[in-house]
Amino acid sequence: MKPSQNQQQKGSKTRSFHIIMERFWLAIAIASLAVVSYFFVVDGVNRVTLQYLVFPALAGLMYAFRSTFRKRMDKQDSGN
Repeated sequence: MKPSQNQQQKGSKTRSFHIIMERFWLAIAIASLAVVSYFFVVDGVNRVTLQYLVFPALAGLMYAFRSTFRKRMDKQDSGN
């Protein structure tokens, strides 16, 4: 059974949203890693500045999750 045009448009919007969110988390990961690197240069590497690595790590995990989820959805959509 072929999806209706309305369903195709909704799927296209959903895919666009997933791509936007994926790029958002990648940008946040890169920006936060740059800020943490700056803190390493200014303050030196110590226990406090090492804790800041949590933020780029979480953003990187969110990027990986979104990317995997989008690819899985694309594969599922192409299989139907």
